[in-house]
Amino acid sequence: MGRGTGRSRLVIVALLILAFTLITLDYRTGRSATGARGVVHSALGGVEDGLTAVVRPVGRALSSLAHPNRYHDRADRLAEENAKLRRQLADDGEITRTGKELADLRLLADKGQYSLVPAKVIAIGDVSGTDWTVTINAGKADGVAADKTVVNSDGLVGTVATVTAHTAVVRLACDPNSRIGARLERTQLLGAVAGGQGPSSLVFTLYDASYRVQKGDRLTTFGSLDYVAGVPIGEVTKVTDVGGLSRTAEVKPYVSVGSLDLVGVVVARPSTDPGDRLLPPRPAPAASAAPTTPPPTTPPSSAPSPAVSAGGTASPGGTVSPGGAALPGGGASTGAIGSPRAAVSPNAPVAAGAVGAG
Repeated sequence: MGRGTGRSRLVIVALLILAFTLITLDYRTGRSATGARGVVHSALGGVEDGLTAVVRPVGRALSSLAHPNRYHDRADRLAEENAKLRRQLADDGEITRTGKELADLRLLADKGQYSLVPAKVIAIGDVSGTDWTVTINAGKADGVAADKTVVNSDGLVGTVATVTAHTAVVRLACDPNSRIGARLERTQLLGAVAGGQGPSSLVFTLYDASYRVQKGDRLTTFGSLDYVAGVPIGEVTKVTDVGGLSRTAEVKPYVSVGSLDLVGVVVARPSTDPGDRLLPPRPAPAASAAPTTPPPTTPPSSAPSPAVSAGGTASPGGTVSPGGAALPGGGASTGAIGSPRAAVSPNAPVAAGAVGAG
């Protein structure tokens, strides 16, 4: 018993001495892989890495079993944060879009000198073809009354049909029971626009049958009991002949019923008719490229260069004869140069022996 205890003590002391020695060597050599520490690391490093690769997945699995809801809770937190960020982005986009719509609606009110009560579309009525209405979140408490004109930044939406304290039902311009007094921009002639053709089409009938409607004509309200004047309605897309007279046409409204959101109820009429100034500007015609004209070229002269005749006068042919006379063929005979009165035209070829003795 005593011998076993003594041996155990010796082993413990030896291990302590070995550990102290390795710590001392490691402290002196730092983190370099040399010396005794490097030898031990090179010998046991591979075994350590292998054991870590095997034991780590097992440890993670045991940890997940011991805490089963930890990763689920983390996933739930991440999903909630993601949803919150998405809602924040959507709210920011909605605020930006609403701000732009309000600015455009105010611009239309300023041009037409209208007093508007802004409102949001909160519900739509029966759109089966017999009743085209929407409900807005403004009512009597906001100054809204029946038969008031409703617009958005694009033009005419409809009129108020019924009203409560805080809501109102708006009959759209495309409703089958809707009939709007309209005026042509080009001729200022009067007519009426009726619904019943669906949300994207109206029918315009000109009152005066002696005049004609043309494709591209634009319409505004001319003012009546239900509608204020000058509100853009739409543009003629197709002309229908009735008894040989082009006085009926299909009109595409400026307002898209399917995207109604922010509208304005006109609670006070303008003092003067705004006319056509609320209509959107027409697109500018495409500028055609002007044809480029090449610079004029001077044609080469076909006239023969003058030659020099006897006595220094030029003659056709471009050569010089003996004694100053011109010869055909472009050459010069003997003695052509050296005569004091003879002259040679520029670029004239000279034959052999053309230069004589002085």
